[in-house]
Amino acid sequence: MKAKLFIAALACLFSNFYNAQNYYSENFETGNGADWTFVDRDKDGKFFSIKDASSINAEVFGHSTLISYSYQNTALHPDNLAISPSISLPSDADNLYLKYDVWSYDGQYGAEHYAIYVTETNDPDQIVASTPVFEETLPGSGGLKLDKMVDITSFKGKDVYVTFRHYNCTDQYWMLLDNIEVKQLLANDAKVSKLKLNKYTEPNASNTLEVTIKNAGKTPITSAEINWNDGTDHVATVNVNIPVGGSKPVLHPATISYSDVAQKDINVTITKVNGEVDPIPDNNTRSTSIVVLSQVIPKKVFFEEGTGTWCGWCPRGMVALEKVNEDYPNDQVSIAVHNQDPMMVTEYDGGASFSGFPGMNVDRELLGVDINPNTIGNYVNSRKTIPTPVQLGGNFTIEGSTLTVNGSAQLFSNFTHANYRLAAIVVEDGVQGTGPGYKQANYYAGGGNGAMGGFEHLPSSVPAAEMVYDHVGRALLGGYNGQENSVPATIADQQTLNYTFTYTIPEKYNSTSTPANDVIPNPDNMNVVLLLIDQNDGTVVNAVKLERGALAANEVSLAKTTVIYPNPASTDFNIKFAKDGKYNVVIYDMSGKVVTNYGSISTSGKTANLPIRLLPGKYIVNIAQDGVSYSKDLLVK
Repeated sequence: MKAKLFIAALACLFSNFYNAQNYYSENFETGNGADWTFVDRDKDGKFFSIKDASSINAEVFGHSTLISYSYQNTALHPDNLAISPSISLPSDADNLYLKYDVWSYDGQYGAEHYAIYVTETNDPDQIVASTPVFEETLPGSGGLKLDKMVDITSFKGKDVYVTFRHYNCTDQYWMLLDNIEVKQLLANDAKVSKLKLNKYTEPNASNTLEVTIKNAGKTPITSAEINWNDGTDHVATVNVNIPVGGSKPVLHPATISYSDVAQKDINVTITKVNGEVDPIPDNNTRSTSIVVLSQVIPKKVFFEEGTGTWCGWCPRGMVALEKVNEDYPNDQVSIAVHNQDPMMVTEYDGGASFSGFPGMNVDRELLGVDINPNTIGNYVNSRKTIPTPVQLGGNFTIEGSTLTVNGSAQLFSNFTHANYRLAAIVVEDGVQGTGPGYKQANYYAGGGNGAMGGFEHLPSSVPAAEMVYDHVGRALLGGYNGQENSVPATIADQQTLNYTFTYTIPEKYNSTSTPANDVIPNPDNMNVVLLLIDQNDGTVVNAVKLERGALAANEVSLAKTTVIYPNPASTDFNIKFAKDGKYNVVIYDMSGKVVTNYGSISTSGKTANLPIRLLPGKYIVNIAQDGVSYSKDLLVK
């Protein structure tokens, strides 16, 4: 009798699967949208097109995504159509829905407007003359809207075209469309669309698992049975209220906590919806992990600024990087990634894949966010407390044209299947060129767009002779995603890993399009940034700006020509430098403890005056600039 009941249950379940029909699906990965029609109704030469948006979210967008712009170096007034091929909808199909993902630029420029039409014609004029089945303006803050759904049951029995129209907006940035489906919905169909759990934790700390549930069915979801399993089931029923097409994050009542220092894998499954078995279980499960740390390492926030000399708004990004380096010299590492100018590194620009300029990626986790001098510090304060499992260190040396990086990473847990890579990035400060490519476009000229770090007093095209570019990313050692096999899969707690990168400094950085833009590199201004990159999601786990190794002859000369006076001193002292610039100055006592950190200081007439409030005794003044560090004795009386 039990066997017969079991077979009957299976028959019912398979019947539900059979009845779940998908009548059209397009993710633009194959065919590249060749069967779609793209129309530029405003005739500005800008159409819907295919873009690789994997750097924004590879899981959602893959490598091919529809994009339309309302800003590309200038404000646009788009009226762009993307028209699907003909889709046949059976006359006996109920609960028909159009499903898609949409994303607008994160930041203050996300208010894109679009409409959706379902018509029996693909004539553009007739399409826009019809009534949209859905229309909205996306939030100004932008972001991803997963699994948007529109009821199109009224069109059953017809051959139709689905049209997305981007219009009635200007001077925002862009909108992305992907994963377009026409499907029939079933009752009690849920999807695990996202998991949120701390990546790293201390022993015995309680961690809450957040599960975002998407209602992919035709009936509202009032309850969901959720199980997280690490070898043991933790089943709980959570009461929710999720309308058709809606999503909601819910917290699993059983917290996650471990006493042993180890890497833990967790599988999460929605086992029932509204007390019933979900008819489509394929999308009900996701996996995540959490690493219990023996020691929590401070995090340095990693900024990558998308910039270009052609970009009139990009002075904002330059000023923001200077401000965050002045305000938080020890809590962050920053690099300027240039686009379409003589300082561009093609692999770096392509990997970062900024959606707009100036743009910013933070730890390669917050992608394409707005960069602003007034708000960039918020990212440091909110992210520097995130636990990390690794202490990065090492140094680099330059002998002739060979730059050698000796990187080290000490990890503080027992990893059984680590998936990390090390990467090193060569950075140069003080870059100046005389060619036309080094002129900086400047929309802040004249002050009409507000103050911007002095750029308001400069012309709309700042001559190359007046521009100095700092934090310039010059080379990726190990590639954008890091060096393969630089970190093993199995790592013991507190194990230190070492890896060596080498780089040949070119005689000059070439601009193949305009040889006049060639610039000779300055090794004295070069730095190296070491990264540990999580290969599961591409995020930067931690970063460090490495110290340069033994001083070269010219650096010894700089140290000798730097003078501290008066010495002994009591309330203040002066530093006479070999040249003007910005320096990091720290005072240590004789035990090596930091007693005064002045951070970044700027010289005036090659001199800086600094106050001291120290007990009498002998101290060490450490002076650092552009990866060069040297020390001077100071007596306090």
